[in-house]
Amino acid sequence: MASLSLSCPRCGGSMEQGFIIDETHGTMKSQKWVGGAPEYSFWFGLKLRGKDRLDVATYRCCRCGHLESYADR
Repeated sequence: MASLSLSCPRCGGSMEQGFIIDETHGTMKSQKWVGGAPEYSFWFGLKLRGKDRLDVATYRCCRCGHLESYADR
């Protein structure tokens, strides 16, 4: 993520990269960003067919704990 500043927007502390997990049915996956408004499906929870999905990187401030999340192609 080339345009990302690695200093905290709140306190100016340094940021470290990590990720937030989604736990479902005994598995753990990294968070995804999905384009568009959520559309609900009776059988699958959400309709995702044809929607853009991007991995989410989350950065945590080592000083104040603030989290910033970014989705990048």
